[in-house]
Amino acid sequence: MNVTELKRTAIFEEHVKLGGHMVDFAGWDMPLHYGSIIEEHMAVRQKVGLFDVSHMGELLFTGDSAPAELDRLSTNGLKDTELNVCTYTHHLNRDGRIIDDTIATRISEKQFMTVPNASKTSEILEWVKSNARCNITNVSDSVCCFALQGPLAKNVMDKIEPGANDLKSFRGMFTGRGSGDFMQTLEAGKTYITRTGYTGEDGFEFFIHAGRGAELWRRLMDAGKEFGITPVGLGARDSLRLEKCYLLSGTDFDGRQTTLETGYNWIINWEHDFMGRQALEKQKSIGAYPKLASFLTDGRTIPRHGDAINGAGAAGQVTSGGYSPVLGKAIAMGYMSPWSRADDAVSINVRGREIRAKVVRPPFVKKN
Repeated sequence: MNVTELKRTAIFEEHVKLGGHMVDFAGWDMPLHYGSIIEEHMAVRQKVGLFDVSHMGELLFTGDSAPAELDRLSTNGLKDTELNVCTYTHHLNRDGRIIDDTIATRISEKQFMTVPNASKTSEILEWVKSNARCNITNVSDSVCCFALQGPLAKNVMDKIEPGANDLKSFRGMFTGRGSGDFMQTLEAGKTYITRTGYTGEDGFEFFIHAGRGAELWRRLMDAGKEFGITPVGLGARDSLRLEKCYLLSGTDFDGRQTTLETGYNWIINWEHDFMGRQALEKQKSIGAYPKLASFLTDGRTIPRHGDAINGAGAAGQVTSGGYSPVLGKAIAMGYMSPWSRADDAVSINVRGREIRAKVVRPPFVKKN
């Protein structure tokens, strides 16, 4: 029997040294945690945490036609964005169903970098090649990406790259006044820093050539010691994003849902034409479709993917469920039809047991 060897990021040995509990995630050998998921979660909410997210993809769209072609494949408008602006968007098939969600950053006038999910990188690459007339390059294996997240992230940045603290949300910059082609600039020793995040906290992402990844990781960990920096695995990454009601690819959308159904209408720019637009317009005009809702339970019993939801004349299924360390209760998201409203009472069938919950307005955890 052939056993597929898991991919490893360039700092795999760093995870091992830190005691990372390694698991298979989308074909990658990644740390689930380094000891306690709850402690790592709270470190990000209260201090600062460091994630290795090098399993995510990096695709470069380059050339005169790149801005218009990527724009046509994105729900959000991209071709007129300014340099170093990061834009969250969905890529849809012709039926309006979500293939993946990405963040697209304009690196130069004729180049964008997009970051697809680890399990979707190859699929997005082939889909783009089949539907776009521009040069697209997969540079994922040559790039490391780390996410520094938490209220004290800016304190660590003061010791690493103080100028990055001037970045506004969803903006980026090269270190050392670098500019030009993304990979050439990284190969010249520069780092590209963005200020986005998948935790709901302030934070930064570092894109660096893989050959320099371990050096930067150690430098960040050292700079963060006095601020209580904690390495964080995929377990807390999931609980952090769930508290903020952020979508998880393959779980909250799996090829069957549209952007309208997720409730992310704000990333649909109706002023431009894009693949899947006609299907969304038709769905919008009809109006009757399942919508994603957020549920706060009465206790700590965790709903899981696929669990049935009933109440308020509606029915549906859980897509994401987990424990909220901040709230001390189990939380979940799932699609309901017809859509339930805030404060509606529902029940969720968890392993044959009905637990009580109510619909709440997202996110579960607000800004401090």
